[in-house]
Amino acid sequence: MKKILKYGIVALGALAGCSQDAANAARQVETAKGKVAVIYYSWSPEGNTRFAAETIAKKAGADIFALQPVTPYSSDFETCCKEAKPECRGKLARPVKPVEGLDLAKYDVVFFGTPNWWGTLAPPLRTFITENLAALKGKSVALFQTHGGGGMQSLGKDFADLFGDTATVLPPKALGGSSIRSSTKALEEFVTSRISLK
Repeated sequence: MKKILKYGIVALGALAGCSQDAANAARQVETAKGKVAVIYYSWSPEGNTRFAAETIAKKAGADIFALQPVTPYSSDFETCCKEAKPECRGKLARPVKPVEGLDLAKYDVVFFGTPNWWGTLAPPLRTFITENLAALKGKSVALFQTHGGGGMQSLGKDFADLFGDTATVLPPKALGGSSIRSSTKALEEFVTSRISLK
């Protein structure tokens, strides 16, 4: 009986995985080359989120833009945590600098990247999206996030909630930071399962 139950659970898990793949494929959007942007926030200039963003942009043939806070977080990890934790818990804004060369009107699809900070989006990304909702109306958007073991947590929901019904929100992707530099294939599959370039 235990064996039957075990294999039944495995089979259900496989079916669920197939269903998720089918759902993702159904959400794939067609777009033209040059109509895709990647916008991300990475705490470290050589960080995991930046690596993911650059890999995604290369696969999608996308323009890429990094967000910079007006007041940067400390480069000391513990100090940064003290600065960022209350902002994340309170879903507060952290103003970002104007992004040079970014004209959202040019794009149909935007991939957004963030580290997972206390189970939600990093404040600079939250701020950017909130301030640019009107310009993002009618577009397709997708979230990718890097984490230290927390998985997706509430990032997918928090991201979708920011847009409401103003944009088509594609399924998000969580990526473990410790293995990000060996995850090129997973990053490329994230792109090809969300968009089809014509």
